Amino acid sequence: MFSDKHPLLIESIFRLRKWVQENLPIENSLIAYDLILLLSIHNYANGHITIKQLFASLPHSSTAVRSHYQRFIDDGWIEHYPDLLDKRIKYVKPTKKFITVINAYTDSIEEIFITKDQKSV
Repeated sequence: MFSDKHPLLIESIFRLRKWVQENLPIENSLIAYDLILLLSIHNYANGHITIKQLFASLPHSSTAVRSHYQRFIDDGWIEHYPDLLDKRIKYVKPTKKFITVINAYTDSIEEIFITKDQKSV
């Protein structure tokens, strides 16, 4: 028997999934979703991540990651910038477009999962 919380949590997960499908450029791919989440984590932590580190951090094949990565560049979601001391090193950073959508994503998570009682505490 399910607990009383399960239907509400599952409904919330479904609502968030619908929001993701409508707003994030994942094309129903967990690889693209993982890529977005990892870039978001590094952006919010004000950390630098190189292209090489990004690819090595994901548990997917380089070929699969590369296709989504290139699509994100082509569509203006992410961009590169060089290391100031070593021009061979390139970092990845989200564009303003990416950051705006991720901020809306986190706002939606709060709206969907955090009840009004929790917000007032």
